[in-house]
Amino acid sequence: MKVIHPGDPGYQARRKAFLGTLTEELPAAVACCDTEQDILAAMELAGARGLPFVLRGGGHSFAEHSTTTGLVVDLGAMKRIEIGRDTVRVGPGVQIGELARRLAGHGRMVPSGWCPTVGVIGAVLGGGYGVFSRLHGLGADHVLAARVILADGRIVDAPDDLLWALRGAGAGNFGVVTELTLRTRPVVPITTVQATCAYGEAAALVDAWQHWAPEAPDEVNLEIAVISGDEPGEAPYAVLFGVVAGPEEQAAKLLGELEQAAKLLGGLPALEEVRLTRLEGAAAACHHAYADDSGGAVTDLPLGERPGLRLNKSGFFPGRLPRQAIEDLLDRLAADRVYGEIRDLEFVPWAGAIGRVAPDATAFVHRGPRFLLKQSVQVGFRATDERRKDAHAWLNRSWARLSPWVSGVYPNYPDAGLEGWAQAYYGGNLARLRQVKNAYDPAAVFRFAQSL
Repeated sequence: MKVIHPGDPGYQARRKAFLGTLTEELPAAVACCDTEQDILAAMELAGARGLPFVLRGGGHSFAEHSTTTGLVVDLGAMKRIEIGRDTVRVGPGVQIGELARRLAGHGRMVPSGWCPTVGVIGAVLGGGYGVFSRLHGLGADHVLAARVILADGRIVDAPDDLLWALRGAGAGNFGVVTELTLRTRPVVPITTVQATCAYGEAAALVDAWQHWAPEAPDEVNLEIAVISGDEPGEAPYAVLFGVVAGPEEQAAKLLGELEQAAKLLGGLPALEEVRLTRLEGAAAACHHAYADDSGGAVTDLPLGERPGLRLNKSGFFPGRLPRQAIEDLLDRLAADRVYGEIRDLEFVPWAGAIGRVAPDATAFVHRGPRFLLKQSVQVGFRATDERRKDAHAWLNRSWARLSPWVSGVYPNYPDAGLEGWAQAYYGGNLARLRQVKNAYDPAAVFRFAQSL
């Protein structure tokens, strides 16, 4: 086990380029673990020094739960991938893109997430929504087994009650998951969809989408992003993007259905720059493109700079938003824009295979919503403290207006400022989760700001 302190080589590289909170917690040390024995040694070190510790796999927590002023137990080097006939065993350092590439060579895939640089285990333990989740279900629904280091130092194969809890609420709450066994699926050909829509017609597009997308066939996973860029003089715009697990003709037909839904609601937004691209084999399995084709790329923090800020609010919507609320939301996205500040909305369809699992079958309770909405604001490395606080205040004001329609929050989109977070993340499964926590970690050895 290698321990890195401030000023040592490698310390700077473990800082995030963009934070999800106004302040950055810099760890007193980072323990770089290669084995389970390293993890045990790191836990002992934290105890001996009286330091709080947190676990870090991919390190993408929106609420910065993977950092601390104490000891960060970094699992990023634990990249074991063992592929079976229809299963795969992965370590906590494996990223979604890495796993997709390895499995693609065997004609297999796992619907574990979207961004290729996110850790597989962290994503799956919080739900694991991805490109193929409406077709096959969440990553959490593909967990078959887990190997876990418990608070008392035992290394176990998770019993049924613990495995249930890990499938949706397991990220850092009950122990260190050093290996997951996941069910894999055969790779299917897809058609990727990318189309833009003028900002003035975005409300009509969103309204039609929220009526149509949750009822669309399981093969359809089309999102909408509405983006207000960092140049106030440039108009915001909307992008319809995602995949259809079928041929181009089917994708084109489905776009026609969306346009018909808009027409029935009294509007007909013009989709422009429509691109339908057929992908097969490894190209289909490794498709991760977002609205801007970035694939969720993460920028390294330049030397000498402090991290930028990317703040998020999100929630599930069990019903449809009134058209007036959609228009109000979009108006606020474009109002009082500031140079250097990026604002965006992401509408994610739910239902499909996700909704055919009972809310209490796993710890992931959010099976019934129609869609998920995430609202974000971003400022760069050199933004002043005042500019950062203003962006934070804008996001809070804007999101508060949606509260009458929100019911629940995706655990993988944690919100450091969320009141009633435990109920929002875990709903009706909360009481049972607390029983599991008490059974396996009664002294709360594994704890962070929003741990059970």
